[in-house]
Amino acid sequence: MKKQEIKNFISKLKRKTDSHKYDYGHVLVIAGSKNMPGAGILACLGALRSGAGLVTYAVKDEFLNQVCAISRPEIMFYVYKTASSIIDFIKSKKVSSVVIGPGLRADNNILRKFIKQIIFSIDIPVVLDASGLACFNNASDELKNINIKAKLIITPHLGELSKLLNIKMDLIKDHREKIVSEFSKENSLICVLKGNNTLVALDQKIYKNNTGTPAMATAGSGDVLSGIIASFVNITDDIFEASKFAVFVHGLAGEIAQKDKGQTGVISSDIAKNICYAIKKLSSIGDAK
Repeated sequence: MKKQEIKNFISKLKRKTDSHKYDYGHVLVIAGSKNMPGAGILACLGALRSGAGLVTYAVKDEFLNQVCAISRPEIMFYVYKTASSIIDFIKSKKVSSVVIGPGLRADNNILRKFIKQIIFSIDIPVVLDASGLACFNNASDELKNINIKAKLIITPHLGELSKLLNIKMDLIKDHREKIVSEFSKENSLICVLKGNNTLVALDQKIYKNNTGTPAMATAGSGDVLSGIIASFVNITDDIFEASKFAVFVHGLAGEIAQKDKGQTGVISSDIAKNICYAIKKLSSIGDAK
């Protein structure tokens, strides 16, 4: 990442004296299940630590709502019944970006229909991750039309992209940039291929990330990244720029966490906790003359 790029992006994160929370976006995280409530919490923490003004965790189950509400008082909760109720919430509560997928559990056909109904009805950035992405396995052609209104960002790791495209992982490994770029162009979306040297692709534009550490190979790390992306898309009109800086900051937060916890001791909440220190470190570059 070039120094001038960092300075330009960091300047967008700086807050005006007379600002308020709605100036920095309202992120809605549609995630979680009884067995995996923490996935949505991690995405919410990623968004909060990246500067989102408000974050709401949308859950299907009242019990899940009660359990999660204890863990983080900064996160708001919304219990939904249908996709239509979520759409109404998005439009009435000034939601500016959405994460869908971490920890969601449902029949693939039902989940795919649920996601498509939401995305066809809104025109804000949507980060599609984990179970939300997996429900399109063997149905990836549907992604070509799913983003008629929404600005779609998908965040697969190697195994998820392999299943989504129904091609072998070794083929993707050998031709990562070509495959990710072509998939992005064919489907008019941003593809973030997570892993060592994470790639961010939009048509022919490719960013290859150089931050991060094997310490980040831990459950929930990608959920945190989804939250960061959903936060950063609210401060710039360029969602490619937001996505690549989210990946950069996510990796840097992992590096900082490793210095404290060691390579084997880092957990995903450590990455989320260090996002603010990663941004602070980058801010010192941005302030330099």
